[in-house]
Amino acid sequence: MTFQDLKFALELGCVLGKDIEYLLDFSKKNGINTQEIDNELLKLGYDKVFDNDFENNNEDDDNEFGYIQKFPHKSKFYED
Repeated sequence: MTFQDLKFALELGCVLGKDIEYLLDFSKKNGINTQEIDNELLKLGYDKVFDNDFENNNEDDDNEFGYIQKFPHKSKFYED
């Protein structure tokens, strides 16, 4: 991840410009570590931007779907 990617992700996370500059300076000093950046965001009052619990929480969702019966698109008429 580059600093431009980091800035873009923070902008998408609705972080204010002055806080983005602070986090970019923090990352230049300490390196780009998403966990540390998320901790700094929490200290500033924001939600985590790089937290990816979606994959961990939804591992079993694929098994919840049942069989889907497909129907042909064309109508077939049968004469008796």
